[in-house]
Amino acid sequence: MPHRPDQQDSTTTAASPTRWLHILSWIGCLAIVGAAVWILHRYLSQIAWRDVATAWSQLPAHRIAYSIAATAISIAMLALFDVLAAHSVVRDRVSAGLAAFAGAVTQGISNTLGFHAITGTALRYRIYATAGVGAGDTARIVGLAGLGVGLGFAVVITGALCWQPAITHGWGRLPGIVLCVLLVALLAWLARRPRTLRVWRWTLAFPSAGIAVAQMLIGGVEMLAAISALYVLLPASMAPPFVDFLPIYVGAVLAGIISHSPGGLGVFETIMLAAFPAETRADLLVAMVCYRVIYSLLPFMLASAALAVFEIRQRRYNRSAQLDGG
Repeated sequence: MPHRPDQQDSTTTAASPTRWLHILSWIGCLAIVGAAVWILHRYLSQIAWRDVATAWSQLPAHRIAYSIAATAISIAMLALFDVLAAHSVVRDRVSAGLAAFAGAVTQGISNTLGFHAITGTALRYRIYATAGVGAGDTARIVGLAGLGVGLGFAVVITGALCWQPAITHGWGRLPGIVLCVLLVALLAWLARRPRTLRVWRWTLAFPSAGIAVAQMLIGGVEMLAAISALYVLLPASMAPPFVDFLPIYVGAVLAGIISHSPGGLGVFETIMLAAFPAETRADLLVAMVCYRVIYSLLPFMLASAALAVFEIRQRRYNRSAQLDGG
């Protein structure tokens, strides 16, 4: 049956808003990145590189060790999200070890490359497919793991606001209490009966209230560890109280995610530099460079090496299975 012109026009009209929204979102992301690069350039031009070299030479080794330990805790908690998500979606079809491996490798690579929705899903699918998990179940695992990360953000922000960071100027406790009530209401909603959300062809099952509580606890520990990985690198003379540093870090991370810049590079640094006095920016720059090496580059290298070993072993296994079958 031939396709009628009016049907084609209707399809084109329906697709146009989505296409334009996609284009506008990319224009917005490029504008954010461009503005961040321009502001970052201005900040860096005001820093004397002799001061940076001095600050680097004075960075204590034990602070670097603390940052590495905090990074390890953060990655371990992110891997645990996958363990919980895989258990909720596919039960015993995926071992806890494989799920933890998928979570750790995915986070180690995606945190550096950015575009978590794309890189994270593709990497997880490659790993989970070896256990016979399809694209639909992989998407559900990704969704639940992402929900855990979001709950971690919410818990940490709620706690910080209730603790009254200086940036709120005394008005933070009220929104903190509101967020706390919303989190409790979410748990009550999840406890009544199984909840699902249908997105196009996929159905995403929300976690039970018990799993959601576990995700909140794990997410809170993960966020605090990630923040600590940078905070411990700051000199004591310039480091604000932890509760005051927390919203600055979270805001910089969220801005980096929205910008789609790889690992939030440029956007994260710009917001951090803007939040501190000009005379401390050399020390802050050194701390951020060291943080990038420890929290982004080192996990990326280790995760890439682990994925390469995994691929080699999987190919050997497949080759051996083919020979045995033949």
